[in-house]
Amino acid sequence: MSQVNQPNNKVDNLNETKVEQNNTKQKRLKVKKGKDTINEDVYLIVEPNKVSSLRARIENRVIEVLKEEPLISEKELILKLIARDNQIKEYFVRTQEISYLKFVIWDLAKKKIILKAKILGERKRTYFFLPQQIDLIKDKIIQAPKE
Repeated sequence: MSQVNQPNNKVDNLNETKVEQNNTKQKRLKVKKGKDTINEDVYLIVEPNKVSSLRARIENRVIEVLKEEPLISEKELILKLIARDNQIKEYFVRTQEISYLKFVIWDLAKKKIILKAKILGERKRTYFFLPQQIDLIKDKIIQAPKE
């Protein structure tokens, strides 16, 4: 009789450890998701002259350019970034690559600091604008992203 109960105990122990492992994995996923979101208790200020890192400078300049010119293509945005800031220009001259600039722009779009749009019939180009500027182009929107 005691031999029959022992396999059940082992199965129960295995199930308990699997449940515990799943719970810890879910907790880790929740923590990772929380780090990507922006803390909404803080003010975000655009001040490109006060930052020291290249990434922060790019992000600030992107916002500056989009404030002046809503709905700008990615190519035009990158060209304006290179022309506007000496540190970004030096990086481009040194590396001859725009992949990092694109990465920072797309990361801003992923965080929803800037929004992206495509014009109907134009498959290659992606346009960017600020969330505050959505009222300017609201009458032109025919399809919005799911949220």
